[in-house]
Amino acid sequence: MKLMTLISKGILYITIPFVLVILNANILTTTPYLNISKGLYESHKDINYDHDYAIERIIGYLNYRYDDLYFGEDSNDDSVIMRDIEIRHMVDVKNVYTGLRLAALGSLVLAIGAVIFLYTNQKKTLLEVLNNIWIGPLFFIVFVGGYIIIDFDTAFTVFHKLFFTNDDWILRSDDVLIQLLPTMFWMVSGLLILVGLVIELFGIYWLNNKILKKRL
Repeated sequence: MKLMTLISKGILYITIPFVLVILNANILTTTPYLNISKGLYESHKDINYDHDYAIERIIGYLNYRYDDLYFGEDSNDDSVIMRDIEIRHMVDVKNVYTGLRLAALGSLVLAIGAVIFLYTNQKKTLLEVLNNIWIGPLFFIVFVGGYIIIDFDTAFTVFHKLFFTNDDWILRSDDVLIQLLPTMFWMVSGLLILVGLVIELFGIYWLNNKILKKRL
C-alpha cells in the first residue's frame, strides 16, 4: 500500500502539469488562434499570398485534415509556396506533436488511475498532493520561463536540438513559416501557455479545498 501510494503521488506530480501544458499548447494548432494574430507582427506585412488559406492548410495538416503541405498562394493556385526544407520540418513537427499528444493521453489515463486509487485509499494524501501540485511547475516557470525571457534565441535553439535530429528548423526570414510565425509569435504563445497553466493550477487548488477537503 505504501509503495502504491508513493507511486501514485509521483505520477500525479508529473502527469498533471504535463497534461495541462500540452492541453494549453493545443491552442497553437487552432485556426482561430492563428487568425487572431493576423497582422500583429511585422513579418506579416511581407506576405503576398492568402494568409488565411495558408494558415488553414498548415493547421489542417497538423490536425490530420490534409496529408501534405503542397499548396499555393490561394485555393486556385497549383504552385507550392513552401520550400522543401519547410515541408520536411513540418513533417518532423507533426511527428513530435503527435507523440506529445499521445504521451499526454497516456499521462491523463495514469493520472486518473492515481486519483482514483488515492481517493479510495488515501484521501488526505490526495488532498496534500493536489494542494502542492503547483510547486514543481512554479520552479519551471520561474527558472525556465525566466531564461526564455532573458535569452529566447538560445532557449529556442536548445528546444529544437532536443526535439529534432536535423537542422531543417533553421529557416530563412522570407520562408512561409517564419513570415506567419515569427519569433514574437512564439514568445507570446509561450507566455499564454504558462499563464494558462498558472490559472489551471490555482483552479485545482481551489476546487481541491472547496470539494475534497470537506469530505475528509
